[in-house]
Amino acid sequence: MKILIIKPSSLGDIIHSMRVIAQLKHLKSEVEIHWVIKKGLEGIIEASDLVKKVYLFKRGAGLFEFVRLIREIRQEEFDFIFDMQGLLRSAIITFGAKGSYKVGRADGREGSVFFYKSIGEKSRKKKIHAIERILPFFNEVGIENYNRSLPLTFPSSKEVDLENLGIDKSFILLFPESRRKEKQWPYFINLLEEIRDRLEIQVVVAGNEKLNHSGDFIDLGGQLSINKLPSLILAASVVVTNDSAPLHLASALNTKLVGLFGPTSSSNYGPFPQSQNSSFTLQSKTNEMKDISVEDVLLAIRKLLQ
Repeated sequence: MKILIIKPSSLGDIIHSMRVIAQLKHLKSEVEIHWVIKKGLEGIIEASDLVKKVYLFKRGAGLFEFVRLIREIRQEEFDFIFDMQGLLRSAIITFGAKGSYKVGRADGREGSVFFYKSIGEKSRKKKIHAIERILPFFNEVGIENYNRSLPLTFPSSKEVDLENLGIDKSFILLFPESRRKEKQWPYFINLLEEIRDRLEIQVVVAGNEKLNHSGDFIDLGGQLSINKLPSLILAASVVVTNDSAPLHLASALNTKLVGLFGPTSSSNYGPFPQSQNSSFTLQSKTNEMKDISVEDVLLAIRKLLQ
């Protein structure tokens, strides 16, 4: 059985889809997975060993490159084509791919639902976790019973040399960034200083950019490739992060986690499953990240370190 997954971006949503596909591969080991992914994010897919072939979607590269991508995909024929993105561009790729069984999200936007058989919840307003929205894809390949924790492993993840970086065996890992500014908690610098003074455990900060702050912590901003993230997260004692890709990765790896939520809902986008006892979510009552206190985050960290 050959399946094409169309899920170019974002990284957090890609991780959600990977958890479903990992369970599918576990239950049906003969399945061959091909994946359309945004260029620059392919490292996370390659680290998982889930996929035989990756097709790179180059966003903003123009019509010629988009047509070239579809022509490349059309060199294969698939038993199932799954549009897990639900946007016009992913639906056009679905339509252009060779295969008679094309399935996509019922909550798709931009007219995407006209290009495939729609499955799952139609309403985007209904309170349902992002992963639960894609679980109906299991039914399309005859899977009814599966591990609801949807574990994810990365056999080909590149190891982070902790000793060479000066990182202790026990450390708190902070991810201060998020794609949207309103989802960024403003007190990470205060938190790292409080952890240093009151918890006596090393602090490591990671992300796309340096934190631009002097202090007693290790700043890996801009230093790590995407396929090293699983290794770093697995090594951490606790991860503290906004609603962002590292949160979803830590949840998939069952690493102890404190997730911070303001304008987005932890019920819809938090750790999965919500019963996961390795994680705490702190939801701002005002929907503003600034109203989550440093004390509340410290208390959650303390509980997870016990």
